[in-house]
Formats: sequence, structure tokens, C-alpha cells
Amino acid sequence: MEKQITTMKISTKFPPNYRELFDKFGEDKNAVYCYGDTIYNPNGRDITPDVEIHEQVHSVQQGNSPELWYYKYLTSADFRLSQEIEAYGEQYKFASPHLTAKLKMWLKDNLAKALSSETYGSIISYREAERAIRNYK
Repeated sequence: MEKQITTMKISTKFPPNYRELFDKFGEDKNAVYCYGDTIYNPNGRDITPDVEIHEQVHSVQQGNSPELWYYKYLTSADFRLSQEIEAYGEQYKFASPHLTAKLKMWLKDNLAKALSSETYGSIISYREAERAIRNYK
């Protein structure tokens, strides 16, 4: 990730494009959404520092055109996968130095489960997701 955003706004509302996200992926009670420089957190979950890093990556990816980014994200599984591997990779890279070996394994497992889930359209297997996160540079 080249550019780092230090602070993001947090909103308890749904993102502006929630209807399109819902139509594509359905409802996910645990989801948070990045749109521009805002993390939308309609279900009020805790935004831990590693989750904020994940969403910062998406903010940087979106640049000045979140609408265009989301169009690609919703219409191309390959694009979506590339964006999520970067976000999960940065999330893991940020958190892992602060964790015990056992907690690192737990985090990597949970991130790989999330990445390989129906939430993203089952675009990668668990094993591939775990490998992509572990090998992310």
C-alpha cells in the first residue's frame, strides 16, 4: 500500500451504495464498508485497529473514484479478489507482530475464512486465501 490515510471517519449509517452491495452479496451483520474516507458501520461492531487498516487500504484503492472502484469490485471477481488480498494482507501484516504464534494462527485462519466466504462470492478457496495472506508482502 503506497499511500497511508491516518484517520478515517466512522459512520453508523449504511454506505451510499448499500443497495448494490446487498443485491450482490446479501446481508452480513458483521460487515463494515469503506466508501471514500468513511468506514460505514451500520451494525455498530467494534472497529479494531487491524480492521481500520483493512478499510484504509480500500480507501487508498478507491482514490478519488469510489464509484468506479465499486463498479469494478461488484462486476469483476478477479478485481475484487486482488483488492481483498491486499486489504487482508495489510491487515495481517499490521496485526501479526503484536501477537503470539497461537494468536497469529487464529487471525490468519479467521481472515482466510472471511476471504474465502460467500461474503465475497466464494472467489477463492480457504487454502488459497490462507496462502495469499501468509505470503503477502
